[in-house]
Amino acid sequence: LVPAGVSIRYDYLHKLSGKKYTSDDVRGILGALGFGIKAEDPAGLELTVPSYKSDIRIPADIVEEIMRIDGLDQIAIPESIRISPSIEKDKTSAPRLEKIAQYLSGQGFHEIFTNSISNSKLYSEETLRHSVRMINSLSADLDIMRPSMLYGGLQAIAYNLNRKNNDLLFFEFGKTYARLPEGGFAEPQHLCLYACGHTQEMHWKQKPVKADYFFLRGVLEKTLLACGISQVGFETVPSPDLNPALQVMAGNKSIGIIGDVAPDTLKKFDVKDPVIYADLDVEALLAECRPMQRYREVSKFPAVHRDLALVLDRDVSYSQLKKIVLSSGISQLQTVNLFDVFESDKLGANKKSLALSLVFMDEQKTMTDAEIDGFMQRIMKNCTQQLSAEIRK
Repeated sequence: LVPAGVSIRYDYLHKLSGKKYTSDDVRGILGALGFGIKAEDPAGLELTVPSYKSDIRIPADIVEEIMRIDGLDQIAIPESIRISPSIEKDKTSAPRLEKIAQYLSGQGFHEIFTNSISNSKLYSEETLRHSVRMINSLSADLDIMRPSMLYGGLQAIAYNLNRKNNDLLFFEFGKTYARLPEGGFAEPQHLCLYACGHTQEMHWKQKPVKADYFFLRGVLEKTLLACGISQVGFETVPSPDLNPALQVMAGNKSIGIIGDVAPDTLKKFDVKDPVIYADLDVEALLAECRPMQRYREVSKFPAVHRDLALVLDRDVSYSQLKKIVLSSGISQLQTVNLFDVFESDKLGANKKSLALSLVFMDEQKTMTDAEIDGFMQRIMKNCTQQLSAEIRK
């Protein structure tokens, strides 16, 4: 076993510690700690690191060892402190994240802060292949930097459930860590949402409402809308921890994932209640955010409601259909909502019917029936051409 080598210069030691040490003092302290002196000159020392100090890798670690033995109370407080003022490159991200946190708090969510160090036994071999391991971990249960935000949140949920706090709405900002194939590390920032138990307490007018996928999806869509992101879609994707799992799309870009936590994942933390989870990539989210919202006068002209029922292949999702409808290029189309899903052998093999409610409004004038009919024809043409849809009459 070849011992590691580290060099320390006396001027660097003085600069970092703020105290002038003699060469005899430095040799005495490091020798007592088991460091070997491989070479010496008036400027500094070249050292060999003892095998039991695997955390010593850079000159700053040597400075820390010297100051620790000498005593931090021996370091004189300087009369003046030199600092370099930092320049914030992105001045918009902090206000946006603060706005998101305020919105979620207003929706009844509580912010949590979980440990960024995790247990490698919780993760698969594939995940561990790219994980960042601790060099000198203090605990066998905390030996890697977390590759996922989910498990820390589930630990917080399990802790609360064991103490009879059964209705939980959490959100968290945090980083995950991974080793890059080309070297270096990735530290993406995440925004995670968790829902477990009831979203509303028992009331004399209504029964308690259980949290489900549609509740968290609604919160997520409104949160994105508060950031100026209105074109939100969801596409099914595979995931080892979520079942089902849907990719969150802002336009054509993926910004996160949402779904029910898989039973096998819940078993790892002895959580018996269903948990719904959403994970957004903060960098991708901020890239899609629009300028802060502006307010305008409510339109004086009436809205027009039309319904449209389409027969589609069973594997066509509502997200796909909504995307086609919105891509028709009709600025007067305000909202698209799904109000009915119908399946029957009478529709044909592997067919289903989706019924949409469409709302049109022109802020400059009252629209005529002929204009609305033209919009509907354009939408139906797109759906029949791109999804092979049939109009259900």
